[in-house]
Amino acid sequence: MHSEDNEIQEFLIRQIKETGIPLEIKTSLDLSQKWDHITNQDTYVDSETNKLREIDISAYSSQIPAQDIEFEPNFVIECKKSEKYAWVFFTQPKPSDFDINEFAGQFLDDLQMATKDVYRSEIRDIVFKNIKLHYDEQRKCAVTFQDFKIGEVKSQFREQQNEINEARQQLKGYIAWAMRQDVDFWKPITPYSIEMYFPCIVFKGRLYEGVVKGDDVSLVEAKHLVFSTLYKSNYSPYERNMLIDVVREDFFESYQELIMQDVRKIAKNIEINADLIRNTIKKMTSQVKT
Repeated sequence: MHSEDNEIQEFLIRQIKETGIPLEIKTSLDLSQKWDHITNQDTYVDSETNKLREIDISAYSSQIPAQDIEFEPNFVIECKKSEKYAWVFFTQPKPSDFDINEFAGQFLDDLQMATKDVYRSEIRDIVFKNIKLHYDEQRKCAVTFQDFKIGEVKSQFREQQNEINEARQQLKGYIAWAMRQDVDFWKPITPYSIEMYFPCIVFKGRLYEGVVKGDDVSLVEAKHLVFSTLYKSNYSPYERNMLIDVVREDFFESYQELIMQDVRKIAKNIEINADLIRNTIKKMTSQVKT
């Protein structure tokens, strides 16, 4: 009986190692030193199916850079592992007019909530005035992606769904749901709330940047890529843009420091511009019935 139990445990351990669970646990432990609240398998309601789904990891920290203005950064992560498929993200140089509007779908403040208009950018324009986040440091942005089976393809049918797309949908769905909750249940309380979401896919496997020039295609091994995606939520009639980081597992610690630098920059800028933010809030809310 003891021998049989050992065999069962060894079998289960092999199965677990083939999943992304060890990667998820390791990643959440890496977050514990820098984030106040970390949740594994956080649930949300999918807007298309109206069913509960899960995001691998959500983390957030509350910072109050000014007395009555609260900044809350949110780190949302999907963990993926693959030995059979290589991930390739095809990039293009960023346009010269790349600016903060590129991540409008990751930012939310109380003025947007009060007016139920997530496109209001008065506060966002102030918050990101004269600062650059880690997205700006990326010389290129991925515009499309594909996972490719490594080795001989024995069947014309895929053995699994595209996990890149699955991870993207999970991140978009969770953030859209979280923002919808804030917009729908907003109450005029202080301090003034500003939220920023940082969506990320942590990948354990072969990650490449694909570069296409005419008929030529080249691959460059990558440790960190950014891709842009559009989504439409039921709290807005328009599509919004979101930037998602794809990070190789062995680069995650360095990447996390990039996010912390962003958090510090945003918090500092809110503190510097606190009076301007307050005056803008007063001016805009006086013109709007909430």
